[in-house]
Amino acid sequence: MDCIQTDGNARCADPCEHYSVVDDDWRSTNNTSTDIHCDRDIEWRGWYRMFLEQKSAQIPERCIAERRCGTHAPLWITESHPGVLDGIVSRTVCSAWSGSCCYFSTNTVYVKLCHGNYYVYKLAKPSTCSLAYCAEVKEPPVQLTCGRDKLQVGLDLNSTQSFGLDPFSGHFAARNCSRFRVHGDVVWYEVEARAGACGNIMTTNGTHATFGNNLFLYSSNNESFLLPKRFPFSCSYPLETDTSLNVAVRPTLEWERGISGTGVKATASMSLFLDSSYNDTYPAGQVTLPVGSPLYVGVSVEEMDSNLAVVLENCFATHTSNPEDPVRYPLIENRCSTDRRQVSVVQSGSSLQARFTALLFLLGEEYREIYLHCSLSLCDQRRSNCVPVCQSRKLRSVSNSAALKPITTGPIVWTK
Repeated sequence: MDCIQTDGNARCADPCEHYSVVDDDWRSTNNTSTDIHCDRDIEWRGWYRMFLEQKSAQIPERCIAERRCGTHAPLWITESHPGVLDGIVSRTVCSAWSGSCCYFSTNTVYVKLCHGNYYVYKLAKPSTCSLAYCAEVKEPPVQLTCGRDKLQVGLDLNSTQSFGLDPFSGHFAARNCSRFRVHGDVVWYEVEARAGACGNIMTTNGTHATFGNNLFLYSSNNESFLLPKRFPFSCSYPLETDTSLNVAVRPTLEWERGISGTGVKATASMSLFLDSSYNDTYPAGQVTLPVGSPLYVGVSVEEMDSNLAVVLENCFATHTSNPEDPVRYPLIENRCSTDRRQVSVVQSGSSLQARFTALLFLLGEEYREIYLHCSLSLCDQRRSNCVPVCQSRKLRSVSNSAALKPITTGPIVWTK
């Protein structure tokens, strides 16, 4: 408590509840502009709370280089800030100038840590000009790992406790989501990379899917109601993917089993299946098939959120493994079959799997290797209907989808 002046009357009160605001952005320790200010020109009365860009700030506990904080000689305190149980403490103020961290005569300020993890100061005029109090935003160091299926927020154990916070008290937007593990000196909180998980919000902008949430952490003082410290975080994932399936298919006029297996393990993969059930894939390696055989092609995208759907944009065949080969034979164009008698789009835009069937014929007059390529996009099903509607081989545009890099399967080889 302190003697607080309110409406001209003095009374004993908590300075955490009766303070003025100091929110000059020029006080930032990052400010090196030549606009000079002096705090000797201010009539400091009572207690003050400091802000920078609408965030609680504090006076630095270290020597600040001269000509920063919008002044000639920045003011800083020589001892650490108090804890909640310390109450009101006095701290010595120093000023950096002419190569010295304490050049001008020192003065004393008073500090208190308030519930809610912010400080209030009873400030005093500096001895001369131009001197001004510095401010900086300090928070416990937070680490963020954006995994394929998990978002992980890491808190340094010792630093978090030094800020008066309980590192084991955290939870996400959903209070029952408080799963954590301790690895070394870091407490890791985990949440699935999925919309709605523990209150996750997912947004898409055509190129990225972003998952956002907050981690709330409570004070070490659990005997009274205190507002938790909020740590917002987000992870963005590109809606582009890469995959290829290097499978050889050899056409022949005699029936020989064997078409390729799975593709490179990446965010997307293409597989060739034995039949229309799309259950079993061909074993890996070169495959020989008769002319006119159906190719059952399945595409799977290893995304983390079921609100996204993969759309077959363009699929085509070439005689080389290069998807940029100028000589190509289209199977699907603009999300629709080029010839419904030979190509059928079985599934597209309804989930993270897509399927189509194509009849295997010679592309020219030679029995040469054939490669299949598909370009894909991911579409947010919450924002639009992602299933292509094809009429007379034309498609109504599917909005809110982002192009993916082509995936490849092949070669498919023919033999006489």
